[in-house]
Amino acid sequence: MEMNNESIMVCVHYGPHGQRLIQRGGQLARLLNAPLMVLTVDASGDNEYNREKQQYLSGWEHQTKEAGGQFVIRKCNGKKTVDVIVETAKDNKITQIVLGQSSQTLWQEITRGSFINELLERMGPIDLHIVAVQRYPELLEQSHEQGFSAYLVKEGDRHILMDEPDGNEAMKGVFFRELDTDFNTGLFKIVSNGEAQYLRIVQNEWVKPR
Repeated sequence: MEMNNESIMVCVHYGPHGQRLIQRGGQLARLLNAPLMVLTVDASGDNEYNREKQQYLSGWEHQTKEAGGQFVIRKCNGKKTVDVIVETAKDNKITQIVLGQSSQTLWQEITRGSFINELLERMGPIDLHIVAVQRYPELLEQSHEQGFSAYLVKEGDRHILMDEPDGNEAMKGVFFRELDTDFNTGLFKIVSNGEAQYLRIVQNEWVKPR
């Protein structure tokens, strides 16, 4: 039987897109018949406890084990995130790294050339898989009420959340109201070409990114 020297490492950071990255890494590991490792780098202090973060971590660990992989948490201990990733990858003879590209997290540095160049220079022959993650992924819906059908109706330069299209130019979607708010503030989900997009709604109005 031919020896397979491939080894996959997925890097996940606190936030709702980790699930999708682990799925991608698991698919890759099965395809290549390679071992799978999932790494999260913890920059927080020892005494810092975050219940939501712990829920993510335990969910990721369960998902990793189900995929037959090893889940690892590494502390920064004064080092840069990049250094911790490189050290862990070298120690485990990793040949392929799966990363998430998101504008919302400290992993921004990963999507810039400087990080990638440094990683390639320091790791040698390695494949990078940079997975685009949605700004408001499915998992975020757990922090919002159950969604209901609604419309974003264009009124001049504004888009207003309404129950009916009101005869004007309108986008149909699903509105998820944030928990513990009396206003229509939350996320409006539209699906286009199979891709879900989440628009931020504050008090009935779409707040467009500047």
